[in-house]
Amino acid sequence: MMANHKLAKAIGDMGFYEFRRQLTYKSELYGSKLVVVDRWFPSSKTCSNCGIKKETLSLSQRVFECQHCGLVIDRDLNAAVNLSLVATVVETKVAS
Repeated sequence: MMANHKLAKAIGDMGFYEFRRQLTYKSELYGSKLVVVDRWFPSSKTCSNCGIKKETLSLSQRVFECQHCGLVIDRDLNAAVNLSLVATVVETKVAS
């Protein structure tokens, strides 16, 4: 459930395919780069500090704790950092 109910309704009404199509269109229109990550990419289960992947992480666990390097971070922030790192790697490969 999204915090912004109007946005959630708008996305629900048009469906995610149309939402992605619009993102692609707008990215091309404004000269931006849209990076689409595989839907099964373990962004929440992977440590954004050392890269070790946890085998299990239930949805009720809101804090990510890495047993390897000791990083303690909000689960969603960890996932956001991992997705940002993926986008940075893609951008670096494109620039090369």
